Amino acid sequence: MTCSMRPAVTLSALVIAACGTPPADDTPIPPPEQLPLTDSTTSGEPNLAAGIGSDAVASWLDYENDEYVLRYSTLMDGQWSAARDVARGAGWFANWADLPSVVPITADTWAAHWLVLQPDSFGAYDIYTAVSGDAGATWTEPALLNLDGTEAEHGFLKFFPWDDEIGVFWLDGRNYLLEELPASAPELRGGSLRYARLGSDGEVTERGAVDELVCECCAPDAALTGDGGLLVSYRDRTEAEIRDIVVRRFDGERWQDPVVLGPDNWRIEGCPINGASMDAAGEDVVVAWFTGAGDVPRVRLARSADSGASFGAAINVDTDGSFGQVDVALTDAGAAVVSWWRRGETDGTALVARSVAADGALGPIVTVAESEYSQPLDVPKMVRAGDGLVFVWTNLIEDGGVRSVYADLRLLAGP
Repeated sequence: MTCSMRPAVTLSALVIAACGTPPADDTPIPPPEQLPLTDSTTSGEPNLAAGIGSDAVASWLDYENDEYVLRYSTLMDGQWSAARDVARGAGWFANWADLPSVVPITADTWAAHWLVLQPDSFGAYDIYTAVSGDAGATWTEPALLNLDGTEAEHGFLKFFPWDDEIGVFWLDGRNYLLEELPASAPELRGGSLRYARLGSDGEVTERGAVDELVCECCAPDAALTGDGGLLVSYRDRTEAEIRDIVVRRFDGERWQDPVVLGPDNWRIEGCPINGASMDAAGEDVVVAWFTGAGDVPRVRLARSADSGASFGAAINVDTDGSFGQVDVALTDAGAAVVSWWRRGETDGTALVARSVAADGALGPIVTVAESEYSQPLDVPKMVRAGDGLVFVWTNLIEDGGVRSVYADLRLLAGP
């Protein structure tokens, strides 16, 4: 099972960083707090979503009695609730990069998804979804989302509110196998970015394609702007194998042309498994991503002040030993906090975070956790929670399993 590929991570580095970063007003900063989430040593593949009526919702997979179990917990007043089950079954696909999720869409309507291997196939898997109308207490029967019937990979799903329905983006490998490609698809076969709308009963009311050629395993992200706009960020793919991050906006009738961020002009013939992350507040939109263009690994950030219609020049957040697997969150002051994996100070790797002010000023790089492995095998998640940030990741040392930490935003304040 994929639990064996989870990185060993410790909290000690974050405590050291916190103690060494005094606030400007000399008010003591609360030290980082480890938030017990689950004591299961087989837990993994954690994900996070912003809470509605709570600070955050964490989800993860457990493995017990030869079955996988999708569980979730809500964060309130600095404590995770007792775990609740969404679904369980054998033959699921558990993967370090393609994470299941449990997401509040409204206070009452929640959505969940997980991946199931196709029997007798060579690694093909499908997406199953379920919807709750009572804030996660009960769930609809699992429903197959992708109906193409191909022995392909379907995953990297993102839920979001879409008008009064549930929106879904996912990556889809059907174009590798279809005998006849869609008219809008290029001759080069590859993954596609698809969307759907789900009603509160879990039934699909609309489905289609955003882009018929995209990077196959770089997770998309979604954001809603203050004017009601819907944005999707993803790693595009051209027939010349340029795989840069783009943002597209739905104008109510169609998907507008992509806005290329950077541009990086990263030519790579295989998927780097390194998606972008996006957040929005009002007209402000930020996107963070990883690139290896020019054989220089970097984490970058671009900002829009017009709801994603255009973006400013990219800012290099890290240019020295970064591995990516980014997340980003906007603060009330308009700063963007970016998290990612980078090379450790001595050996191994470090999960770090850094703030980027609205004017582009960079704060200090703060170490959140460390791994003994030379390359990360995990996609950590981060969300805003009150005046701080919540992180989740997987861990192998000691008892293993999912870990969670709350950190005060002032730890990331610049000088």
